[in-house]
Amino acid sequence: MPMLAEATDGTWNIEYVEETTDQAWQLELRNLGRFDEVFGRRVLNAFCRCFVHADRLNSVISCIYASEQCHGIDSVAHARDHSTLLWFAVGTLRELAAAIQRLRSALARSGRLDPESDPCVTLRNLERRWENADYLRMRNQVAFHVDEEVIERGLNQLVEDGSDVTLAEGHGPRYVDSRLTLGFLALHNGLDLEPDAVREFIDGVYEDQRAVCKAIQDAFVLAAEAVS
Repeated sequence: MPMLAEATDGTWNIEYVEETTDQAWQLELRNLGRFDEVFGRRVLNAFCRCFVHADRLNSVISCIYASEQCHGIDSVAHARDHSTLLWFAVGTLRELAAAIQRLRSALARSGRLDPESDPCVTLRNLERRWENADYLRMRNQVAFHVDEEVIERGLNQLVEDGSDVTLAEGHGPRYVDSRLTLGFLALHNGLDLEPDAVREFIDGVYEDQRAVCKAIQDAFVLAAEAVS
C-alpha cells in the first residue's frame, strides 16, 4: 500500500509497502436498517459524506505514487502532479471538515458515542483546524479558485526580481510530460508566506491525510458496536 514518507531533504515522497496477501476482501455491515433506526438518517448520511471525502484523500496518495512510478520522482511531470494533488487535498480536507461538523452534531444528538473517544477527538481537532482563517484562505484562494489577487502579487514579485523566468518545461514532446511553470511560480510567490510557514502548512496537510481516514473508520466502528 502507498505510504507518505519524509525524505532526508525535507520533501515528501511515497513509499510502497507490499502487503502479505493480494486476496480481495470486504467488510460487511450487518443490518444497515438497524443502524439507521438507532442513529437516524442524519448520522448515516454524515458518515457517508465523510467516507466519500476520505476515499478522495486516499486517491490523492495513490495518484501521487502512480505519478512517481509513471514519470519518475525527479521528473517535471511528477513535480506538477504532486503540486496539483496537494492543492486538491487541501480543498478536500476543508470540505471534509464541514462534513465532520455535521457528523459530530448528529452523533451528539444521538448520545450514543463518547465525544472524548480517540477518533472523535481527532475529527474535532481537524474540523477546528480547517475553520482557521489561514487554512480557509488557502482553500478559497489557492486550492480551487486560484484567486486573481494571489496571482497578481506573485507576478509583481517576479517582475520586481527582474530575472528571467521559466515559462514552461518538460521532457519530450508529450503534453503530459510538461508543465506551464510560470503559473506555478506566480501562484506560490503570491501566497505571502515565509518558506517555513508554507512548509508547516504542507506538513499539516499530509498529517491530516494520514490521520483522518483512520479516525472516520474508527468512529464508525464504535458507532456500529454501540448498536451491536
